[in-house]
Amino acid sequence: MLKRIIGLLFPQSPPEPHASLKTTGSRITVSAQDCTVITSNYYEESSDSDGLEVHMLDGLIGLRSVEMREKEICYLSCAYQPDTHTHMELLSPYIYKDRMTVSFLLERHKQISIYVNPADHREYYFDLEFMNA
Repeated sequence: MLKRIIGLLFPQSPPEPHASLKTTGSRITVSAQDCTVITSNYYEESSDSDGLEVHMLDGLIGLRSVEMREKEICYLSCAYQPDTHTHMELLSPYIYKDRMTVSFLLERHKQISIYVNPADHREYYFDLEFMNA
């Protein structure tokens, strides 16, 4: 029951905030060579660790037995110039893959589609569905 409630409160993949731009926005096609892969690290609980109930009970008595693993996370940076006087850097949402995998998938796909709101260039959506293949 508790796992179900937590699953509803914190879904695995939250909905993309600007995904509707795929149907309403202006499409920009960017070459893979024009994008920069930027990496960062985050920490994640080891998947072979005990369940949530065990961690809660351990927390009540002050025992911390969680193994954390460092993992690599990436995002893409692409330059965009909506007009002659404006230069913007578009940043993708986080991609939970390592740099080598992201670079390989980019090279294989060759281009990325970015959908921009014509009324407000600060709203955009990276179409990264090919990363899940």
